[in-house]
Amino acid sequence: TPLIISAPSEEPEEIYYFFAKIAEILKKEKDYKVLEKERTIQWTEEGQENVISILKFDPWKKGDFKTIHKLENALKAKEFFILDRDYVIKNGEIIIVDEFTGRLMPGRRWSQGIHQAIEAKEHIRGKKEVKVKRESVTLATITLQNYFKMYQKLSGMTGTALTSAEEFEKVYGLEVVVIPTNKPMIRKDLPDKVFKTEKIKFEMIVEEIKKRHQKGQPILVGTRSIEKSEYLSKLLTKEGIPHQVLNAKHHEKEGQIIAQAGKLGAVTVATNMAGRGVDIVLGGNPPNEKEAQKVKELGGLFVLGTERHEARRIDDQLRGRAGRQGDPGETQFFVSLEDELIRIFGGEKIKNLMEKFKFPEREPIQSNLVTKAIEEAQKRVEGINFDIRKNLLEYDQVLNKQRESFYQLRKKFLFAEGEDFRKILEEIFKKYQKEEILKEKYEKFGKNFEENAKIICLSILDSFWIDFLETIEHLRDATSLRAFGQQDPLVEYKKESLILFKKMLAQIEESIFQSLKDFDVEKEKPKIEIEFKEKVKRNDPCPCGSGKKYKKCCWPKYGY
Repeated sequence: TPLIISAPSEEPEEIYYFFAKIAEILKKEKDYKVLEKERTIQWTEEGQENVISILKFDPWKKGDFKTIHKLENALKAKEFFILDRDYVIKNGEIIIVDEFTGRLMPGRRWSQGIHQAIEAKEHIRGKKEVKVKRESVTLATITLQNYFKMYQKLSGMTGTALTSAEEFEKVYGLEVVVIPTNKPMIRKDLPDKVFKTEKIKFEMIVEEIKKRHQKGQPILVGTRSIEKSEYLSKLLTKEGIPHQVLNAKHHEKEGQIIAQAGKLGAVTVATNMAGRGVDIVLGGNPPNEKEAQKVKELGGLFVLGTERHEARRIDDQLRGRAGRQGDPGETQFFVSLEDELIRIFGGEKIKNLMEKFKFPEREPIQSNLVTKAIEEAQKRVEGINFDIRKNLLEYDQVLNKQRESFYQLRKKFLFAEGEDFRKILEEIFKKYQKEEILKEKYEKFGKNFEENAKIICLSILDSFWIDFLETIEHLRDATSLRAFGQQDPLVEYKKESLILFKKMLAQIEESIFQSLKDFDVEKEKPKIEIEFKEKVKRNDPCPCGSGKKYKKCCWPKYGY
C-alpha cells in the first residue's frame, strides 16, 4: 500500500453508480474471468462486445483507460470486496476492516476509485444510506518501502519477522535475528484437521469446543472475518455453549474480554484483532492461583483457528496467544477444502490425498503431510504477494527519481529569497528573451511582486505535479498491456514516463512565464471577486475569457 496525500476530485458521483449497474449486468465467466490469485479481471471477447454495446463506443480502441479502469474497479468491488469480511457499513459509511488485525479503520479509504466503486455497489444493492463520496486526487504518493528508506537508520521488532526474512533482506538489506524466549516454550502445536466441506468443518469445531468446554479448558477461537465469527457464535448459542464474541463490530469491550479469556471454562470467539501481543493470564484477571493451576492441569489455553490465513505470520500470531511466558497451551487449525486459501492454492493436492485414502465425509485428515501441503500453499501466496510489492516498488523507483527531482525544484522556489529568487525567474524569462519585462515588474511592484510571484510559481508547480501523477497512473495501466506485444512493460514505462516528466518541466516554465508576464496587481483585484463568487472549479473554462481551463490559466494566481 503506498502512502498517499490526497484532495477531493471533481469527478461526478453519478458515474460510479453507472459503472456499478453495468457490473451487476455483466456475468462472471461469460463476460469476464476472475483471476483470484492475481486479484484481477480478465475480459472475454463477448464481455468487451457487451460493454461496447452499453457504452456506445469502444474504450479499448480509443485507449480510454479511465473508463476501463472505472469499469474494472466496479467488477473488483463486486467480486473481491465482501461485506463483513473486508468492510462493514456503519452510519452509511464503508469502513475498512484491517485484514491482518481484524480492526476497523475509520477515516481510511481504498485508493484509485475502489472505495467509490464499493459505495456505489452497496447503494444500488439497496443500502440507500451509503452514498458515493467524491474520489480523491493524488497530491503526493510514495510507497512505504521508499518512505522508510528515507531514514538513515532502520530497525524493527516483532514476534513474526522470521517468515518475512527474505523480503527484509531484499528490500531493506536488513538481517532478521531471532531472540530466544524469556522462558522455555512448552506449547503444543497440533497438526491441522482438514475436512471436505466448510459446513462439516464448523460442525466439528463446535464438537471440539463442546468437548473441551465440558472439561473447563479455556478456548480462544480465531476466525478470518466478522461474518464467520458471527456464524460460529450462532452455532454455539444453538448448542447452549456460553461464549464471548470479539470482532470489529463489538470491539469496545476488547480489554475486558481478553482479560478473562484464560478463565476456567471461558470460550472466546474472535477475529484477528483479539489481544495481539497481550499475555492472556491463565485463571483470569485478577489472577486466581487455584484456578490458574487447574487450567494448567487441563493443558492451558486452547487456541483453535477456523481457517488458515494467506500469511503464515498471522497464523503464528494466533498461535502465539497460547503458551506465553512458559505457560502450557495447545493450538490447532481446522480447515476445509472450501476455504479460500486451500481452494485457490492447494486444494487439488489435499483433495487427491483424501480421495486416495477414502476418508469418510466427517473424518478429517490429520497428518504432518497435510500441514506441510498447506504451508506450501501459504508460501506460494506469500511469494505472489511479495512479487506484487516488488513490482510496485520497481515502478515507484522510476517515479522516485522524478519525485526527488521535482521536490528539489519546488524547494528551490520555496526557499529562495531576494536576489536568489530573482535569478531563478531571470533564467526562465531569458529563455523567452523577455528579461526586460521581469525588470519592469520588479521596478513597478517591488517586494509585492516577489511575494505574489512565489505563490504563483508554487501553485503552478503543484497543479502540474497533480496532473502528472494522474497521467503516470494511467500510463502504468497502459504499459502493462504491452506485455501482450512481447515488450517489457517496465522498460516502456521508464521511457514514456521520462518523456512526460521532461514535457511537464517545460510546461511549468512556460506557465510561470505567461502568468508573471501578465501580472498586474491592480488589474487582478476584480477577478478575485469573480473567482470566489462563481466558485470556479479547476477544470472549468477560465472566467478571464482566455478559452483555457482555469487550472492552466488564472488558478495558479488566485487558486491558493
